[in-house]
Amino acid sequence: MPAIPGVAILPLRLFLGLTFVYAAWQKLTDPGFFNPSAGTYIGHQILGFSRGSPIHGLLLHAMGYAVAVGVLTVITEFVIGLLILLGLFTRPAALIGLFLNFVFFLSASWHTYPYFMGSDIVFVMCWLTLMLTGPGPLALDTIARVPLAEKLQTYVGVPLAAPLQRLLNGPLPGPTENRDEESSGRSRSPRQLVVTRAEVLVGAIGALVLVVLGLAPRGGVSTGSLAAAPTRTGATTPPPTTPPPTTPPPANPHGSGSATKIPAGARNIGNISQLPPNSAGTVTDPKSGDPAIIIHTSGSQFYAYDAVCTHAGCTVGYDPQSKLLVCPCHGAEFDPTHDAQVVAGPAPSPLAKLPITIDSRGNIYLV
Repeated sequence: MPAIPGVAILPLRLFLGLTFVYAAWQKLTDPGFFNPSAGTYIGHQILGFSRGSPIHGLLLHAMGYAVAVGVLTVITEFVIGLLILLGLFTRPAALIGLFLNFVFFLSASWHTYPYFMGSDIVFVMCWLTLMLTGPGPLALDTIARVPLAEKLQTYVGVPLAAPLQRLLNGPLPGPTENRDEESSGRSRSPRQLVVTRAEVLVGAIGALVLVVLGLAPRGGVSTGSLAAAPTRTGATTPPPTTPPPTTPPPANPHGSGSATKIPAGARNIGNISQLPPNSAGTVTDPKSGDPAIIIHTSGSQFYAYDAVCTHAGCTVGYDPQSKLLVCPCHGAEFDPTHDAQVVAGPAPSPLAKLPITIDSRGNIYLV
């Protein structure tokens, strides 16, 4: 069977290990990750991920244990990253990393289109590769194999020791393999890896499954009503109890709308009295089914945008402090007063602008 240099796997090991340690550290140093009143709170991220996800129900159930899920994620990422860097229990660590990124693919990256623009599907394939090949050289697995085999034979017996040994840190070299090497007049360098046909088949099937999932149609809608949307500080502003104004609103107060004749088919979504200055409200866009956000700036301007972040499909919220639309999942920020242009974060394009109209009584219509 052809052998490949074991050192070829080291760059992948270093990348995955360092990335997971950094991911855990980033969450620990984020003051809002465990704070329910912050925009980057893990619970807000789970809620955003759940929209249209094929594991929607599981994510909503996890919302009740958001902090515990966050703690478990941080610990898992750190432990996996450390084990991969050390080359210790590489295969089970890679399997857990694969599972974690697969869950992220079905949630955080599910709305990324086309699928290869999302990172989680790539991480899944990286973990699969490392799981099949093992750690290569410079790994503690090679040192731990013999002591671990002896312990396993003592505690679980000889029949179970071999498969568990292979699963945890790779197989021990057998006498048959040594005789073959001697008869061939050459010995295999410890820096060589052999990939079996079965491992190649598993990798090919895994790649095919991921491509099929990546091409699967995305779906799901989010509903809401025109009420002040939660801000990054977690506060909400309830609609005032005063009746709608009977006088016309100020001249040209509408940003992306106008006070002209109401177009046929326009939908009344609320009244400007429900949106104090420097606040926002959410509704459902009747055309796309996506959540939409209506913003009332500090002045007298009103703007409406599709609230689905163009990065990974989470729902943005309005931050009255920065006066920006902010995605709670990956930190993308959009300027509502400049056509929702991206001002920070990974989003590749602005939010889609929605046309609105406001009549003389202050009623807001989504066209």
